[in-house]
Amino acid sequence: MRVPFRRFLAVVLLVATACGAATPPVPSQQSSPAAAAAAIAFPTTITDFQNRTVTVPMRPERIVSIGPSITEFLFALGAGPRVVGADDFSDEPAAAKQVEKVGGIKVNFEKVVSLRPDLVLSVKFSDGTIEKLTGAGLLVLVVDPQSVGDIARTAILLGRAIGTDGDAMARDIQKRVDDVRTKTSSASTKPRVYHEIDASDPTKIFTVGPGSYIHDLIEIAGGQNIAARASSAYPQLSAEEILRSDPEIIVLAAAEYSAKPDQVAARSGWSVISAVRNKRIETIAPNLINRPGPRVGEAAEAYAKLVHPELFR
Repeated sequence: MRVPFRRFLAVVLLVATACGAATPPVPSQQSSPAAAAAAIAFPTTITDFQNRTVTVPMRPERIVSIGPSITEFLFALGAGPRVVGADDFSDEPAAAKQVEKVGGIKVNFEKVVSLRPDLVLSVKFSDGTIEKLTGAGLLVLVVDPQSVGDIARTAILLGRAIGTDGDAMARDIQKRVDDVRTKTSSASTKPRVYHEIDASDPTKIFTVGPGSYIHDLIEIAGGQNIAARASSAYPQLSAEEILRSDPEIIVLAAAEYSAKPDQVAARSGWSVISAVRNKRIETIAPNLINRPGPRVGEAAEAYAKLVHPELFR
C-alpha cells in the first residue's frame, strides 16, 4: 500500500510545515577552544530556527526530542543517555528505539509533560504544538534544518543547548560535504536527475525543488535537478513534464512506500526516458536521504555515487 505524500513527509522528515524557518546565528567555525568552552557554559541564550530567543539555565539532564534528525544529532553528540522521550519515528541509532515515544504526526502532549523534561527540542509545527508546550512551562527550542546549509548550524545550536561542543561536529560535517562537492566538481557532465517522492497520484507526482534538503544533495552530488526551477520545495509534476525533462537518472527511496525500479520502468510512456533506457533507476536508503541530520556527509557521498559512479571506482 502506498503512503500518501503528506504522511511521507511527516514520517521521514517531520517537517510538513512550510520551509523557510529562520536560521540561527552561527559563530565562526574557526573558534578557539576557549570560545567553544564559553559556548557551552550555562546559563546560555540561544536563538532557534523560529527566531525565538531561549535561555537554557543549566545543563539539561532530561531531554525530549521531537524529530528523527534531532534524535540522531543528540546521540551523535553523546547525549543519548539524557534523551528520555522521542517521537515515534526516531529509530536511528538503534538505541533510540528503546526511548519512550511521545507521538508522531500529532505530539502526545500529556506524555511529554509526564516525562518532566528540562528541555524539549522539536521540529517546527504549525498546529499550536510549540505554543502548548511552552504554555505548560516547558523549555522548548525549535530545531528545524531544511537545507544542507542548515546542518552544521544545527550541530552548533544543539551543542550549546545540551552542554557539549557541537563546533567540532559542525566542522566535520562541513568538511565531508565540501569534500564530496570538490570531488564532483571535476566531473565533465551534470546528469539530469529526477528524485521521486510520491507518485500515488500519477497526474501530480511529488518531487523535490529548491529549498529542500534533497535538492541540495542533488547539486552537491554533481547532478542537475529537473525541478530546479520549481517555485516550492516539494513541487508536483505531471508525467508529461517528467517525460519532457528526460531525466538521465531516477532516484527512489528504498522503502516499502516507494515505487520499485521495475514499476517505474513499466509506467506507460516512460520507456523513452533516458534513465529507463540506460537502466539508471537507482535506490537509496530512506533514513539516510530524507533526514537532514549528522550523517549528511554520508548522504552526500551516497548520492554522488549514484550520479557520478565513475568518480568513486
